[in-house]
Amino acid sequence: MNQQQELTPGTVVEFYHEKNICTGVILGTKGQRLFVLSDQNREMNISQGRILETVGPTLDIRADRDKLVASLREISAKREELAAEIDIEDLWGLLEEEGGSYSLRELASFLFNDLDVHHLSALERALLTDKFYFQKKDGLHIPRSKEAVEQLRIQVEREALKERTLEEGSSWLREIWKTPGVVSQELSSQQQDIVEKLKDFAIAGNESEHYEFIKELFKRADLNTDPLVALQLLVNIGIWKADENILIRKFEIPRYFSENLLAYAETLVMKTHHDPVDEKREDLRHLWTVSIDSEETKDIDDAISLERLDPNTFRIGIHITDVASYVPPGDPLDIEARSRMTSIYLPDEKIPMLPTIISENLCSLIANEDKRAISFLLTVDRQGSVMETQIKPSFIRVKERLSYEEVTRRIQGGDEHFKVLYEITYAFREDRKSRGAIVLHLPEVYATVDSDGTVHIKKYDREEQSQVIVSECMIAANTLAAKFFAERNTPALYRIQGETKQENDSYGDVHPLFTLMRQRRLFAKAELSTTPERHCSLGVECYSSITSPIRRYMDLVLQRQLRACLIGTLPPYSIEDLEAIITEMNSTLPKVFQVTRRWNRYWILRYIEQENIKNTTALILDHNDRSIHIVLPDFMLEAFIPKKSNRSFVLGQLVPAKIERVKPREESIMIVLNTN
Repeated sequence: MNQQQELTPGTVVEFYHEKNICTGVILGTKGQRLFVLSDQNREMNISQGRILETVGPTLDIRADRDKLVASLREISAKREELAAEIDIEDLWGLLEEEGGSYSLRELASFLFNDLDVHHLSALERALLTDKFYFQKKDGLHIPRSKEAVEQLRIQVEREALKERTLEEGSSWLREIWKTPGVVSQELSSQQQDIVEKLKDFAIAGNESEHYEFIKELFKRADLNTDPLVALQLLVNIGIWKADENILIRKFEIPRYFSENLLAYAETLVMKTHHDPVDEKREDLRHLWTVSIDSEETKDIDDAISLERLDPNTFRIGIHITDVASYVPPGDPLDIEARSRMTSIYLPDEKIPMLPTIISENLCSLIANEDKRAISFLLTVDRQGSVMETQIKPSFIRVKERLSYEEVTRRIQGGDEHFKVLYEITYAFREDRKSRGAIVLHLPEVYATVDSDGTVHIKKYDREEQSQVIVSECMIAANTLAAKFFAERNTPALYRIQGETKQENDSYGDVHPLFTLMRQRRLFAKAELSTTPERHCSLGVECYSSITSPIRRYMDLVLQRQLRACLIGTLPPYSIEDLEAIITEMNSTLPKVFQVTRRWNRYWILRYIEQENIKNTTALILDHNDRSIHIVLPDFMLEAFIPKKSNRSFVLGQLVPAKIERVKPREESIMIVLNTN
């Protein structure tokens, strides 16, 4: 505003209103407020701060109102006409190299000969319309540099594009939200960009780098700023499926293998592969060797045999597929396996550590095929006493592929072979317990999903006889490998665990599951180390993990160390190498465990939703003044329930419960306990 011009009644002024320049005449003043009649025939109360620089001329406010409005409109039209003739870029080109700063009047003098207030207003309007070339500071106008003009132009264009994207994008999303269904037409580049931002927000939520954009986009589309809304939009567009695994995307876990790696794996399978260990392998293909696994398993990395040496002496063979004979350190398959660290088994998909042509074909212990193995041989009596142990590279041939259920049926049906195997392995367990092992028989509930999306759940009993056979054989092999490494000072990875805390509270007659879950909380955290130390809950002095080289990178690494010792060569890994692998495992595996646990919970909740289950039972695990910690034994789902009454719940008590609502995507379940 021209500070030399007094703002008195009758003075014509200009001001912004709803992003438009309005012309008005002052009718009166009160402090810093002005009462103005606008050229739109509106009386307005505005602050002096809204008045533009050009002030004047004056009008007789005693005149008829219609005449005043007509005069204002005439003034405004004249100024607009003059402004349209001004080329700000030409004016800037004249002054840009000169630099300096100019008043509005000085700038106008370059354009007009006889200056009046209308010329000044016209220039001010033109400068406000085209802000690229001059910046205003302390009432003076300064020509911008060419670089600054270009940067500002890019910024303005970017903002204009953003605004257009917000307007068009919000309209598009509003329609998508109202009309679910796969979008038939090809997405425009703008829509594809919005899709990518939706993905990021669905995964990262408020931490998304696009959060502010999505927030404004959703506001204009009348949608809640919620990652689940973004997920549903992506489903409606046809980009993601309804049961999209966000956790896999969040942790950037690779699902697929590159075409180059798959081609390399196929080449490996096709070629004749010589292994220097082959000359030292013992031929154990005559043994009655069986694999025991779930019916769905295709990547079979262990098998078991039992030989009777005399009426009371047996030799148990625990045969582990020799993956290391095909995948050496530094191999492309090894590099990929190390980046993944483990296979991931989810209710609706499996993400293997190695390509399936390796994990389910070349290295899988498929029945009636000759395979390379590392065999752990234990000579024992029927009471489980171990008299001799050996570790040998071998050739084996699995005679039968059996499920856990089939083996249990054979034992219960009187099959002498498996009955003896069970008796011996059960004795292994009892021996470990005598040395401090704590065996928890916690049931596990897993979900599986059919191709049509139907969910099933299965409860696994770790005390099933076939489960005992397999678990004890694997523990025996892993313990034998750990002792082998420790006795030879071979660099190795060990699983260690401190002493279990003692339960100080007594709960009387409680549900068995309560005792097991309380006991689990007392376990010390298991860790990885390059130093052999006791694993207390297993009751062994040192313990490793070597029985799943198809599925776990640690096991593959240790198999390589073991092979080197067996043939008398230097182990491929030093202590420093193994410590680096521990660091990588500690970074990757917690993410995998979280995905596995939470995604299984999601599908169990989906099962409850699918079956419309309402009535169940809840086991009270703990409670305080605000909440009750429970587990649903039928599903092994834990939850916290707000405490709404003063009723005292007994720990370990099993009470009827009603499922009021499940929200799989939020991993939540609302439960009401029967308080009668």
